[in-house]
Amino acid sequence: MTYNKANILLLLASLIWGTAFVSQAMGMDHIGPFTFSFSRTFLGFLVVLPLALFFEKKNFYVIFQNKSLLLIAILTGLIFFVGMNLQQYALLKSKVANASFLTTLYVPIVAIISRFIFKSKIYWMVWIAIIFCIYGSYLLTSNQTLEIQKSDGLLFLSGVFFAFHIILIDVFMKRFASPFNFACIQYLIVFILSLVVALNLENPSFSTIRLEWFEIFYCGIMSTGIAYTIQIVAQGKANPAPAAIILSMESVFAALAGWIIMGQFLDNYKLLGCMFIFIGVVLV
Repeated sequence: MTYNKANILLLLASLIWGTAFVSQAMGMDHIGPFTFSFSRTFLGFLVVLPLALFFEKKNFYVIFQNKSLLLIAILTGLIFFVGMNLQQYALLKSKVANASFLTTLYVPIVAIISRFIFKSKIYWMVWIAIIFCIYGSYLLTSNQTLEIQKSDGLLFLSGVFFAFHIILIDVFMKRFASPFNFACIQYLIVFILSLVVALNLENPSFSTIRLEWFEIFYCGIMSTGIAYTIQIVAQGKANPAPAAIILSMESVFAALAGWIIMGQFLDNYKLLGCMFIFIGVVLV
């Protein structure tokens, strides 16, 4: 796969994720966030499992026999579980645009983690970009109720977990190129953990899940099953920094989808905040 093809696949993933924010927000009228998460990741697992069995059956045993690979896969799944559910829970209160742009803060966070944990060099422009992102986040989250501000805070925290998620994907794929097995392990971990939490806190039932079938199917098949798998496959070829920038386009697609489908308008301060965050992301 060429770099251009990998970048096109990542752009497709960002388009799917952006529109999936609307499904995530609209899919909790009758079910809780953890119920939504286990439902979508179960579908995602079912989508990827046949690919793993057909293309990478032998790799499954390699991963489970290699303690290092298995540990990375499990850790990635745990981080994915926390990031996904923080985002999903926050969408009970936060707007789609807020959720998408605050989540894309994982881009500068990836740079910060690379600098202080992996001792990578950071160019001076990145620090300016981080200031842009901080100011944009302030504009985007200010002038709201305390409850919504707390919800937006959860979105920022989810961005931290998604940053580690991107880095661990890169680490795993450079050690062992087995994207379908890797995706299956992640989805299975998120499904099991989300199901356990949902059974204890939300009392899910098939009748209520069925009421949200379209949103769950879109997020499960398109966003989880296809887009996240595209991310894993494409990241095996693309470089982490450009990949993060392309994937951050989901925020633009999400804001447009929230406006067109849900009628969620942003005032001038929030639009300015979105602009500052996006500029900061691109500068990284």
